[in-house]
Amino acid sequence: MKMKDIKEIPLNFMYQYTRLFNLGLNRKKFVCVSTNDKLYAMNTSKNTFLALLFTLFSCGLLFSGFIEAFVNKNEITTEFVIVFFVIHIIVGLIGLRQFLWLLRGREEMTIENGYLTLTKKGTFLTSPKIYSLGLITNIRQAINEDNLSLVEKIKVNMSLNMNVLLWQTIGQIAFDYKGKTINVFNDMDNNERIELIAEMTKRK
Repeated sequence: MKMKDIKEIPLNFMYQYTRLFNLGLNRKKFVCVSTNDKLYAMNTSKNTFLALLFTLFSCGLLFSGFIEAFVNKNEITTEFVIVFFVIHIIVGLIGLRQFLWLLRGREEMTIENGYLTLTKKGTFLTSPKIYSLGLITNIRQAINEDNLSLVEKIKVNMSLNMNVLLWQTIGQIAFDYKGKTINVFNDMDNNERIELIAEMTKRK
């Protein structure tokens, strides 16, 4: 056995180990429909069991004030109201919003009439984002795991839980717009990324 192969044994073990933390509900779906005057693409959200459990637990904060006040009969003071009926409710709503996104969210892209529109569905407090096609540059893969080293793949796995917990869009496709990088979609394979990039580039 070569020295290189021996060194990769612990890396392979660590890679498989980090994959365990990224297990989740398999709801992956990608749709790309192109016509002469319109491109429609859709991709579901990415989730992990850890992120689902954490956000579900945080939803319980929505009811903590009522439980403490009416079940446990705690005294209702100014501090009590601020903590349980303001802070906990805000955090609970954020958790509920993210839980719904992880469980049933999807992002839709529409390109027509010179504009690219991104819409998120499946949760609340979202709004469409509209970009002028003429100002979009450098359409590319945000990440290509086929070209990553084993160490880089481990880093991606380790950061995935935090990304799906904090953000709604992880980023499979990226483009530049007015000096900013815009990331699109969450759960695609390499062939799907290549297909969508080709269709987007044709519309430029």
